[in-house]
Amino acid sequence: MKTIAVIEDDVIVRETIAERLTDAGYAVVVAENGLYGIELIREKQPDLVLCDVMMPNLGGYGVLEYVRKDPATELIPFIFLSALVDRKDMRRGMLLGADDYLTKPFTKEELLNAVDVRLKKRQSFDQKLHASLDQFRDSLSRSLPHEFLTPLNSILGISNLLRDHMGEFNAGEVKEMLGNIQMSGQRLLRLVQNYLRFAELESVRQDAPRKEEMLTEELSSPTELLQATVQSVASRAGRRKDVVVQAEDAALRISERDFEKIIEELTDNACKFSLDGTRIEVQGTAADAFYEVSVIDRGRGMSEQQIQSIGAYTQFDRGQFEQTGVGLGLAIVHAVTELYGGALRIESEAGRYTAVSILIPLAG
Repeated sequence: MKTIAVIEDDVIVRETIAERLTDAGYAVVVAENGLYGIELIREKQPDLVLCDVMMPNLGGYGVLEYVRKDPATELIPFIFLSALVDRKDMRRGMLLGADDYLTKPFTKEELLNAVDVRLKKRQSFDQKLHASLDQFRDSLSRSLPHEFLTPLNSILGISNLLRDHMGEFNAGEVKEMLGNIQMSGQRLLRLVQNYLRFAELESVRQDAPRKEEMLTEELSSPTELLQATVQSVASRAGRRKDVVVQAEDAALRISERDFEKIIEELTDNACKFSLDGTRIEVQGTAADAFYEVSVIDRGRGMSEQQIQSIGAYTQFDRGQFEQTGVGLGLAIVHAVTELYGGALRIESEAGRYTAVSILIPLAG
């Protein structure tokens, strides 16, 4: 049985809503104001919240803000009840994370329909989440051992060969073998670093104080860092001549470390999934309240389904296209931009191009 919390200061309205929901087969818990409502939500963990906007002590916006900041309650569907709803109030509620509005007076059918729609959407979300977790486990079990073992086997194999047969190789061959060891070690190191970074980001997502501290970071001048990072990655991939960078300066609300990581992953993907000699464009521009970085390559592209499926440890067409890494790059980019209040956008046409853009809030 689904539990619904009703937070409403008007006794008659509160009791009427509770009666209608109970008759429809829901378990109902009630509170007479926002302060009691917060305690009720924390204690009962309801499946949905119906909350009046205007109440004494603490209004509906304050309740919603609390609900969305608490990791234990942030995903609970939230419907506002209000006698007066103009576009400004509705926009404020939606920005805070409201799912719907019911304008008083409303009929029994309108009430039950709104509740049913939101509960079904939450159920659909949960089903997709479980499917994603199943995919994650499958991808992890298949890809992660391979990604760790491939460079590790190279390191161990070549080092054993050098140890046991050192005198049989000339200086040039030894240098080449040592270079392969170093390359495999760097690949393994980056894999471990990405794995740890992704785990750290998931931890920050659930830690409100750490998240707030993270949001105080600023980068006063991104241009030099952007250009240096792009050129470093391109040189490592042997693609320095293919890359064109155009960027303007602006103060950003992001740490230097996270901005550098975003640029590194986007540039690395562009180099990895496009052919040598094809152009890669990196652009950085400030517009409105955001700084947009776009990385455009002329590679194999992505399908709409692949774009929608982006997540940790997801690789596409592994059997057809040999890749390195376990798909953490874009997952890290997505997580970082989301934590800073930005966004990730991907446009692509299979076989022609991929354009990945991130939006980072401007400082101030």
